[in-house]
Amino acid sequence: MILPPSLLRIRIRNKNTRFSLWLPLFLIWPLILLAMVILSSLVLICAVLLWPVGMGKSILLTAPLLFRLIYSIKGLEIVVGKSSEQVLISIR
Repeated sequence: MILPPSLLRIRIRNKNTRFSLWLPLFLIWPLILLAMVILSSLVLICAVLLWPVGMGKSILLTAPLLFRLIYSIKGLEIVVGKSSEQVLISIR
């Protein structure tokens, strides 16, 4: 089973300052799930109404695709830097 990302780390470093920030993403997952439960009836109604047009199936498949995208960014690290400055974004 693949788990969703739980921490976001941002680190900015240059000659004068060092800044590091850890954001706990696991605290917002219950809020996102609650919003999805609330909005699921609206999505279902839109899918039924747009099924004759041909967009109903794509609306129903949007949520699983978004979850797959979010779950797959776990382990992503972005490092941008030059000789004296560096920015790191890490998702764990």
